[in-house]
Amino acid sequence: MAFDKKPNSMFASWAEDGTDITVPIASFTDLTAAEADGVTGDSRAVVLRILDHAFNYLNDLAAADKPTKMSVDRNRRESPSGAIIHQYRVEVFTDVVENAVASE
Repeated sequence: MAFDKKPNSMFASWAEDGTDITVPIASFTDLTAAEADGVTGDSRAVVLRILDHAFNYLNDLAAADKPTKMSVDRNRRESPSGAIIHQYRVEVFTDVVENAVASE
């Protein structure tokens, strides 16, 4: 099999209407409605959960189903204060002329 690049494959219940995209909060493990709130939430938490979701989704794919033009790597370590530091490396190949994601 090959990588399924459709957004609704990676993000459950993904929807778009030509102007806006919608993804349910439940698509992201541990993201709360309070964190996702557009006025009082925490954009750092949203970014963390999106990156974590992308890492877990790609990591769980069978080798034959993984994309060849995109990867997400994660490293977690403990800080001296005891907080967990999450470090992600996202690599995406793009077409130089069109500035679009390169074909698989």
